[in-house]
Amino acid sequence: MSTIPTGTYVIMNATTHTYLNVLAFQPVPGDIVNSVGNYLGNDMWNVLKTESCGVTIQSYGTGAFLSFDPSNKTDTPAGSVVTSHTIYPWSLQQNTAVPYAWYIVDHYTGKGLAVKDNSAANAAQVLELGLTNNGSQAWFFIAKEPLAGTN
Repeated sequence: MSTIPTGTYVIMNATTHTYLNVLAFQPVPGDIVNSVGNYLGNDMWNVLKTESCGVTIQSYGTGAFLSFDPSNKTDTPAGSVVTSHTIYPWSLQQNTAVPYAWYIVDHYTGKGLAVKDNSAANAAQVLELGLTNNGSQAWFFIAKEPLAGTN
């Protein structure tokens, strides 16, 4: 179970130093990518503890939930990290390779979020991979106070 308190965060990949982002505020199912940072609501996430499955992660800017769609076979590997209107369960597990960082683990697949090819490019694809003990799946949760006009 996570030890991160309920709150609003920017979520930064430890390897790429880029931020989890809803691409261009897309409606559901919005693509989840990594961004170089835009100081807007699509870079911010509400993390809420749940009683049974860890956490839910909700876009501050769109109100949609971080989720995984295994039916999208056009992505490589198959499946897409997208937004959803439905709450989707995640767990946060400490990443032992990077101090203060967390794996973001899909409750259903057991796989963790990663940035494709560890790319630091703006709009790099976020995907799910089997857990490894390195920084590519390490995520920092940086508390952020939402400001008016950022969503």
